Amino acid sequence: MEKETEKLGGQEPHDEIIDVEAFTKEGKRPPVGKKYKVKIGEHYFIFDHHVVTGRELLEKASIRPLECFWLYQKLKDCDFEKIDLTEKVDLAKGGIEHFVVKPTEVFNYFVDSEPETTDQKELSPNQILEAAGLTPVSDYYLVRINSDGSQTSLKDSPTTPLKMVCPAVKFISAFRGETNVS
Repeated sequence: MEKETEKLGGQEPHDEIIDVEAFTKEGKRPPVGKKYKVKIGEHYFIFDHHVVTGRELLEKASIRPLECFWLYQKLKDCDFEKIDLTEKVDLAKGGIEHFVVKPTEVFNYFVDSEPETTDQKELSPNQILEAAGLTPVSDYYLVRINSDGSQTSLKDSPTTPLKMVCPAVKFISAFRGETNVS
């Protein structure tokens, strides 16, 4: 009995843990109403219910911030399938091999509090200004708002590529010319 409990990770035999990956390899469908062991990335996690959301999978694996990662499920004899944060996955449906987490391929950022999105890994300040509709870009420059609240002027580097990162970076635009005061 002691060895059986140890094998189940400290669980009593009546709290059977179903290894979803092993059931899939054996061509079996996991039973409903059990605990489920799933592989997320390189680690295994136990879920107490068979229907979980993408958010629950990422949170259980301590992946944060959630919006900076994409979750995929690997199905037997199939390619990878993307799972959204609110999408439900039935661990007892069978065919799930494991889950893979990848960094986002889409980056969000803000210019003057307006949201922008890109799939480019790098953008220059001028490209960011143009995407935000601030043209001609030669009349403006960007100021980056750092995570600690400090600001970094990009006035002297309008064409230097900036690495797009997650979570979203905030910028404010500044006019290069003189402002008339009445």
